[in-house]
Amino acid sequence: MASARTTAALLVYAGFSLAALTWRHALGASALHDGAPLGGAHVIALPLALSLGALSGVAVVGLTRALVARAPWAASLESALRDGLTGATPRELRGLALAAAVGEELLFRGAMLPTVAGWINFPAAALLSAALFGLLHIPANRALRPWTVSAFVMGLLFALLYRLTGEVLAPLTAHAVINLENLELLLRPAPGRGAPAAPRRSSATGPAAAPTAAGSRPAPGG
Repeated sequence: MASARTTAALLVYAGFSLAALTWRHALGASALHDGAPLGGAHVIALPLALSLGALSGVAVVGLTRALVARAPWAASLESALRDGLTGATPRELRGLALAAAVGEELLFRGAMLPTVAGWINFPAAALLSAALFGLLHIPANRALRPWTVSAFVMGLLFALLYRLTGEVLAPLTAHAVINLENLELLLRPAPGRGAPAAPRRSSATGPAAAPTAAGSRPAPGG
């Protein structure tokens, strides 16, 4: 059975999705797509969005692992995230990582980005949505502060993917790949540490994959 904090985090992500769908429906639009510049018809755009999102996600994961191997700040961030993986089982963490990708992309790219772009312009809307996305990922632990900056940068990438394809499926796929692959890296034994301890259940410690908005620790990958 999922812990209370895991359930609360899932409800937050479900709320993000519901808010996004309701928001765009009230405007007579969709939170799933906003045109299809790459493919014209959605039957063409959707496979393109899926492919571009997956490739972008894999590229970011590769860059992340290269940074961890070469940049001290990235290695420190990985260590802090790894130490925060308590309070939920690996299965729950994977579910939360996927739920975060769906809920956050529907809200920030599917609803907020096209709506704000209609009021001002796309570059400004992309910056604003990415900034708010980064603010969602502000942790209490100072060692995790670079994670906030990376969330802002990822927000810009996700906005670009949405702009190119007109489909929220593109940033959603990239986000899911990044979350899940980086989580798998964190779940592996750290070099020199041996096997990781089994995740502990505790009413005082929230799951690492829940967002700060849910009152828990951050998810790897955002």
